[in-house]
Amino acid sequence: MRILCFMKKERESWILAVLLLLLLPYLITVVVLGRRACPVNREQTVEDYVAGVAASQISWEYSKETIKAQVVLARTNLSVKSEKERKEILEETAAFFKGKHMNLEMLEKFHIFQEAARETSGEVLLTTQGEIKEAPYHGISSGKTRDGADVMGESYGYITSVESAKDRDSPLYVEGCYFSFQELEKRMKKFYGGFTFGETKVVEVKQTDGAGYVLELQIGNQMIQGEKIREILKLPSSCFSVQCSEEKVRFLCKGKGHGVGLSQYGAEQMALEGKEYKEILTYFFPEMQISEKE
Repeated sequence: MRILCFMKKERESWILAVLLLLLLPYLITVVVLGRRACPVNREQTVEDYVAGVAASQISWEYSKETIKAQVVLARTNLSVKSEKERKEILEETAAFFKGKHMNLEMLEKFHIFQEAARETSGEVLLTTQGEIKEAPYHGISSGKTRDGADVMGESYGYITSVESAKDRDSPLYVEGCYFSFQELEKRMKKFYGGFTFGETKVVEVKQTDGAGYVLELQIGNQMIQGEKIREILKLPSSCFSVQCSEEKVRFLCKGKGHGVGLSQYGAEQMALEGKEYKEILTYFFPEMQISEKE
């Protein structure tokens, strides 16, 4: 009798596992994008998918307070987007999860993002004038974040530079990127048809900002912005120094990303010290404030 009961329970467990496997794509859609992502009701609000969007933007290994800060940033940035832009972000988020090969263990991890969204429901960052504006973020700073105006123009003057010294402790803080002159010329010509190195083969930093990021670089016969060369060469950061040999050029890069706004690594170090998400956001965005919950 005991053997029969055991066999029955084993069969029921196996059937349950098969059902979960078959239903997993549906469960992921509901959990990540919300019930309203289903055909029954296609109307969506930012709260329906802000957890999923934030989860596509930051490491899942970070602390909950860091994740909550990222959720507030995701909600803020979604709030200033047009419906078309939101749709594109939602499609990118769905593609992210499709490529992540979600399973039940991953769904348990994603639950932290759901909790973070609920616990910060409705909260966004506002300027001192009470306006919702974009709140940028990046992976690792150079040790100091950048003034928004230096990178994105005067309209981003509400984002000011702050120290984030512990970013220098990240194992990913420094990366050397090497290119032959032939490779550099090939990549540059895709963007600038008249590009040439000439005989001198100049690659020289001409101007940097207060955080050490390159504002202007001369490469061959072209003057180019630091963020543009980062895009062309797919560098981890525009905070770099340049060393040239006869055959190659080395870009020694510090940090990850554009360096504006919240440093995710720096935020995580604050969270590990016991700082809550509001303290983290206030530190990285001193000229902005967190709105009250709706």
